[in-house]
Amino acid sequence: MEIGARHQKPWTVLIYTSASQDLEAAVQASLEEITQFGTPDSLNVVAQMGARGQVQRYQLHQCQQPQTLEPARPAEMNQPEELRNFLRWGMEKYPAQRYAIVLGGHGAGFAGAITDSQRRHMMSLTELEAALGELPARPELVIFNTCLMAQAEVAAQLQTVTEHMVASQSELKGLGLPLAEWLQTLPEQSGGGQAATNLANRCGGERAPAVSAIDLKHFAGLQQSLDLLAEQILDHPEARQRLLEHIQAQPEPWPHAQDRPLVDQLDLGSLCQAWQTDRWLPEALRRRAAAVSEQLKQVSSAGLSVYAPDRPNGSLIDKIYGGLELSQRTRWDEAINSLAKPG
Repeated sequence: MEIGARHQKPWTVLIYTSASQDLEAAVQASLEEITQFGTPDSLNVVAQMGARGQVQRYQLHQCQQPQTLEPARPAEMNQPEELRNFLRWGMEKYPAQRYAIVLGGHGAGFAGAITDSQRRHMMSLTELEAALGELPARPELVIFNTCLMAQAEVAAQLQTVTEHMVASQSELKGLGLPLAEWLQTLPEQSGGGQAATNLANRCGGERAPAVSAIDLKHFAGLQQSLDLLAEQILDHPEARQRLLEHIQAQPEPWPHAQDRPLVDQLDLGSLCQAWQTDRWLPEALRRRAAAVSEQLKQVSSAGLSVYAPDRPNGSLIDKIYGGLELSQRTRWDEAINSLAKPG
């Protein structure tokens, strides 16, 4: 039996947030915002924040300001064992019927999330998946309070360790997701799907744009459709230039061109819509693009990005991407590499 199954409180929320120097004030303010709003009596909300090479744990429920739970100690938040230990500690000390995990700090999509205090190293998706898969209870919801994590590559990696995810395709600003407001109604949410949709619906505007509730229970169908689309791309080399032109015409969710090619993510729905309506493309390929669009509606409330560069992405990116679940399970990486090759 999973821990917490017979306990009174319906939810425990575990916030693991890294604060490099550029984020320290915002991260601290986001925790304070939760205590200023107040939390329902039926919630446990605890956090571990890392800054300047130190980590500290806080209680946020039934507090007027974050309450320290133990002395600060030297550690870096990008270490998978830190995440694993915090989540295990939180689940054992604050058992509940359901668990939601919030991961905060910097995010870089398929390259990972949660940096050290110097922004030199980041936890990879495979490390994140392993940490989340070694817990005493399965979290119903994983929330990325970071930029760029609403990506097919991220969803593919986490589909075995949680059922629902909330993330943004774009850049979060200020205090990021409206967690304090969302927590007010969390006890009324009967499961991870409702809780994810409720949070995504509260987002928007400059602070938290392009935020999706992502149903990972249905992601396998989307993954299969994406694989079949990739096969069609590889089977029609004569369509390569046309497909590439559509990639180049799509708006970039991440506006900072200096970060390319790492951030060459495009909205999957918009890209497939462009491909499926182009009469110059092979009919079989257009049908597969339409199938991806339909499957996407079953998975994401407001879109999902996918890596689609218009130029060769280099050996380092290939190495990172090649180790991901989406690369292992589909031919998408082969297809996009074929399009990005010059000539």
